[in-house]
Amino acid sequence: MDNITPAAAEQIRAVRNKIRVMLKHEERKLGKQRAEAEEAGQYVRYGQIADSLMAGPATAPRGTAKAGIVNIHTRAVEEVALNPALDAVGNAQLLYKKARKGKRGHETVTAKMAETVGRVAALGSIIIEIEGVTAEKEPSELGDEDVERVMELASGFLPPDRSAPGGKGKSSVPPPPFKKYVIDGWEVYLGKNSAQNDELSTKFAKPSDIWLHVAAHAGSHVIIRHQKNTDNPPKTVIEKAAALAVWFSKAKHTSYAEVHVTEARFVRKRRHAPPGEVIAERCKTVRVEPKDPRVMFGEGGD
Repeated sequence: MDNITPAAAEQIRAVRNKIRVMLKHEERKLGKQRAEAEEAGQYVRYGQIADSLMAGPATAPRGTAKAGIVNIHTRAVEEVALNPALDAVGNAQLLYKKARKGKRGHETVTAKMAETVGRVAALGSIIIEIEGVTAEKEPSELGDEDVERVMELASGFLPPDRSAPGGKGKSSVPPPPFKKYVIDGWEVYLGKNSAQNDELSTKFAKPSDIWLHVAAHAGSHVIIRHQKNTDNPPKTVIEKAAALAVWFSKAKHTSYAEVHVTEARFVRKRRHAPPGEVIAERCKTVRVEPKDPRVMFGEGGD
């Protein structure tokens, strides 16, 4: 094996361990958020008890610190702590206020939970993929290309390098550039991982660029750069780009696969969606076989 790096296994292990630490942190955060969501979810009950106090104010006159209130929504009797300095209406107003605040808090924490769930899923997926890189090799057989692959997987998730002057710096593993090919004069770009797919589809792509992704399989997002003052790329270019999309996906070993094709303007990201997950509309579909870029171009691309 060429370019054997004695420290390759250690580098990969260090990256995997960092991702594992991040995953545990996100899982702990998710647990706390779920507890907060459960507490904030009490806003429904607060509103119900407030309604019940307003419907029967005689059940909690001023001076009452605790009372059995019939919940008019559930018909259940609930033991409720009250402010004895207030009458039933005053306590109801306090509960309505808590209900409004609780509802806002519940909506906020639910949104944060969705984001955390996405990060947990993404980090877990990265760990599985890193382990896949090393599964078929002994540690001594790991080389530079394996380290590069792991760095690509982890890019966008590792924390900033605080060893830089001033304690601030770029990511310790900056994302590598997109894969680039030129097909019959048309520039084609592919994301190497979930973070790059996000960047490629939502920031790098221009509205008129052509966007491709294999249907029903994880894989690279692909962009055909739409040249100025030209028609759309010809069918042959789209089919060759689609073949690359299949090659750089989980459908790589199939005979044929369906590839979604649309303009980048119709690709959008759902709020709090995990890295690499987008919604593509107005798609057409082409059916192609995977093509190895080394065969297609005689090399691995730029």
